[in-house]
Amino acid sequence: MIRIHVSLDTHEYALAKTEAQSLGISMAEFVRRAVRQFLSPQGEGPWMRFAGDVEKGNPRSSETIDEIVYGRGPQT
Repeated sequence: MIRIHVSLDTHEYALAKTEAQSLGISMAEFVRRAVRQFLSPQGEGPWMRFAGDVEKGNPRSSETIDEIVYGRGPQT
């Protein structure tokens, strides 16, 4: 594993810390998951980055279906 240094502004840090706590994970694990979610597997559609969310128990996976399937936010 490679160690890096990341700078966040106060608001980003507070949001990330709150989310990590709500998931019961460390900030480091939260950042690792965020990076994994953002990066799609090579040669796959954007929805593939969410493969396994049901297994991981992401309670919000159904709220982001447009992002999961089409790689964009919900249509309004």
